[in-house]
Amino acid sequence: MLSIRELRDRAVIRPIKRAVEDQLLDLPGVTAVDIGVKHHAGAPTGQQAIVVSVIRKRPRDQLVPGTGVPGDIFGIPTDVIEEQPVLQHIHCARQEPMAPSRRRGDRSGAVRAGGGLVPCRAVHLAPPTVPSAGEYRRIGTLGAIVTGTAPTVVTMGLTTFDVACLDDAWAVGDRMADPDDGRVHTELARAALSGRVDAAAVAIAPGSETSCVVDGIGPVTGHATAYPGERVRKNGFGTGVTLGVVTSIDATVRIDHGEALGVRVLREQIRITAADLRFCGPGDAGAAVLDPGGRIIGLHVAGSRGGLFGFASPIADVLAELDVELCTESQRIRV
Repeated sequence: MLSIRELRDRAVIRPIKRAVEDQLLDLPGVTAVDIGVKHHAGAPTGQQAIVVSVIRKRPRDQLVPGTGVPGDIFGIPTDVIEEQPVLQHIHCARQEPMAPSRRRGDRSGAVRAGGGLVPCRAVHLAPPTVPSAGEYRRIGTLGAIVTGTAPTVVTMGLTTFDVACLDDAWAVGDRMADPDDGRVHTELARAALSGRVDAAAVAIAPGSETSCVVDGIGPVTGHATAYPGERVRKNGFGTGVTLGVVTSIDATVRIDHGEALGVRVLREQIRITAADLRFCGPGDAGAAVLDPGGRIIGLHVAGSRGGLFGFASPIADVLAELDVELCTESQRIRV
């Protein structure tokens, strides 16, 4: 966990970072603005700073005047790092068979958190997103089981907007399938792509069996606020169960959602750094991020290209915008 001094320093920096982040995001090549420890020559200095992510770092003398990140802002030091947050899907050409996850575990046909999710609808994509132009299906993760009222109680699964909705042609009722066996088991019910949330809820088909356990992790016991320094886990369709550490709750990131939706800015996202070499990868979008007590703190949205860093929307914001509640029972449920 961060020390009291570090927390106090971040509290001082936070309103300044919020006041200037839009100007920083307007600079060429800037992809994110955050609060973190300043590094010098690759080593942490222990000083809290406004951390600016760019696609590629360049020497200051090669920058056009007025386009560089200032060395400090209102007396707060800055740090510049190379990082480009990207959405984390697996794209599979429509005519190709989908590769099943090797981390499925014993799900016994149940719709369960930690499994894959693929819309039945395909979307047209072109290079550089995919190797060649054509119709592709997008695979992500069903992260958690939730309930909502419509006006009766409806059992649903959580994922991200970009996984379930694909583009601006989405509609309530769009069907979703399990990429492991092709079974159609859900349909799009609710979605939100706002300044703080990238999320969707898919209604589980009547008669299906589900469970409020995240595969490979255990029962969901509730939800909680993320705190810098705490260790977390997630189970994504792409990389399975991985461990990380929350390093910030102040990340503002620019993410390209494709031609139809454009570049969107997500504010006050949770940054998670891999405890080992990698926290996330393609196919993990929609995974729930849990603390050691089994409480969900966020919904994984994006990550750095190498998977060292992940970004998650705070779970309280996700639940509020979708108007749903987490399922926290460990037993299976018949929908």
